[in-house]
Amino acid sequence: MKNVSLLIYIFLLSLNAQALSLSSIQGTDVVTEKEQQLHFPSEKAATVVVFLSAKCPCSASHEDILKTLSAEFKEFSFVGVHSNSDEASDLTKKHFSESSFAFPIVQDKKNTLANTLGALKTPHVFVLNKNGEVLYQGGVTDSHVGPSAKKNFLKDVLEDLRAGKTPRHKEGRALGCYIQREDD
Repeated sequence: MKNVSLLIYIFLLSLNAQALSLSSIQGTDVVTEKEQQLHFPSEKAATVVVFLSAKCPCSASHEDILKTLSAEFKEFSFVGVHSNSDEASDLTKKHFSESSFAFPIVQDKKNTLANTLGALKTPHVFVLNKNGEVLYQGGVTDSHVGPSAKKNFLKDVLEDLRAGKTPRHKEGRALGCYIQREDD
């Protein structure tokens, strides 16, 4: 019965994916332990929200891609979100300290952001416009292992937005480890 409920939930989220919007993203940075807040409307061209894990190999294989994209597309905000309830805070802090992202990784208490956006796996990325509306949701790439990808969904979307075009991808399959929610 739980699997049926999850499937219905996923189906309903897919119907509403384009209608989703956020007014803010807030949380405690897992490395610096400082409060972070992003508000919409935003001054940035768009915001990239990526759900990451401290122990998922699929998430780890996309870290260098995300670092490169955040450096290349400085007109966009990037924020990482850690939602896994089964990853201890000391492990999470150590992993993301060593990963040296140039953007904050916030702790998603009680999976609030993951549930709101419908994030299922790590990595799972959402690109939001200046008003916090979802323009793209899905994988960073089309592969479990980032460097072996044939399609780079996130890069394509950011290039399109930079050029003032409608993103060529609205959705892409997110491949990775399931986010362990607090109630799982």
